[in-house]
Amino acid sequence: MKLGRHLLGYAPVKLIAALCSFGGIYVYTRLLDADEYGRYALMFSVMALIYTVSLTWVEASAYRFTAKARATGHLSDHFRTSLTLLLRALFVGMILVCVLLFVTWDKPNYRIFVPFIALLLPFNTMIKIAMEAHKANQQVKRYVLSAMAKMLLGFFVGGLLAWKSGLGAVAPFAGLLCASIVLVVVEGRWLLKQAVGGKTDKATQWAWFAYGMPTAMALVLDMLLSSGDRFFIAYFMDEAAVGGYAAGYGVADKTVLVLCAWVAMAGSPLLMEAYEKGGRIAAQKQAQSFVKTLLLVAMPAATGLALVAGPLADAMIGVEVREQAKEIIPWIAFAGLFNGLLIHYFSESFQLAHKTRVRAALMCLPLVINVVLNIIFIPHYGVMGAVMATLVSYILAVILLGLVGQKYVKLNLPVKDTLQISIACLAMWPVIHFIPAFGSWVELIVKAVVGGTVYVVVVYGLDAAGARQFIKQVIAKK
Repeated sequence: MKLGRHLLGYAPVKLIAALCSFGGIYVYTRLLDADEYGRYALMFSVMALIYTVSLTWVEASAYRFTAKARATGHLSDHFRTSLTLLLRALFVGMILVCVLLFVTWDKPNYRIFVPFIALLLPFNTMIKIAMEAHKANQQVKRYVLSAMAKMLLGFFVGGLLAWKSGLGAVAPFAGLLCASIVLVVVEGRWLLKQAVGGKTDKATQWAWFAYGMPTAMALVLDMLLSSGDRFFIAYFMDEAAVGGYAAGYGVADKTVLVLCAWVAMAGSPLLMEAYEKGGRIAAQKQAQSFVKTLLLVAMPAATGLALVAGPLADAMIGVEVREQAKEIIPWIAFAGLFNGLLIHYFSESFQLAHKTRVRAALMCLPLVINVVLNIIFIPHYGVMGAVMATLVSYILAVILLGLVGQKYVKLNLPVKDTLQISIACLAMWPVIHFIPAFGSWVELIVKAVVGGTVYVVVVYGLDAAGARQFIKQVIAKK
């Protein structure tokens, strides 16, 4: 029930995340033309890559060591270490921004993004470190309020600027920057206050680096696996093709990942707590509840997206990139499912056991295969070639990390529950298939409601992942 309470606590932030993600696709694919949306998608990937290479290792270590610092009464030292390492990491980030400026110097349509990226890096990192501390401390309300404020402000300001300012592809970045400036005043001040009186030393800093840098490198490889294909599409095709691919990818992949991240946001701190207190056995026991909930939420989402790809694209995506998006949504939905399992479940074995270097090394193989397949497939199959490369690479990554991770913390997929959830997902297909094509929002809503109802009924009837007992407990609590 503790996982259930945390899921409910984090539900608002994930609902807002979904609304802003969908809203961004809905608004920007209509206010920006296909080429502009393609440039926005490419530069957002570049910013995320620079951010992850230079700064994410500090965030990852801050999250991982917060519980220990709290338990030993050294929180001020912990936050002093965070700020010290953040400043050093920012130096690396600024070097990469300068490299980006040099590369884009004769490309004004891309160079205009660089100042926004340079400002977003430090602001977002300070905000993220503070929020990771809230999450690790299980301060759900504080985390939710900050996250919701940042997302909503960024979305509304970005949309308004795209509509009225004429900034074009850079408008979403301007919206994100406005939101970050507001939030850094609140969360940045909180972070500085926590560090007052704290001390740091080289041994602690090296311990953070040893844990965080391999984690960041693994995330970089994950990111290259999920967004590197956009650069191949731009090279072999054009920016408009990137726009269509990014729109379809955003609707399908992000939907599943938002749900996976919601479950992980509630389950990951509990898994870490179980490991710290009871070791591998306790973590493995907690993981079963975690993964059952993850599958219960993510599998029907992926299946449902695949089944309503047509009306979903009609409702959410602008005309210029719509048809291309329709083609890829079903496949990317299931790629998103494997991506969610990879990032939010099987990677936990390596995080808990501090074997992040091993995880980073393992991710090299799927990445290399992804690059090779993109080079082979895109010239022959267009954007579907990138889709095929992505799906194959994620399946391989899940198998690889799942097998090797058994040595550290045994995280398995429950066979019986997985089969039962699969049956419930398949039950949606014939019902949705025979619903007439009303078009756009009407068709999407009707199919989503009917399909979701069928899924819930079958899951309850089979008691998949203990759903029936959970519902009874919730009712009894009321």
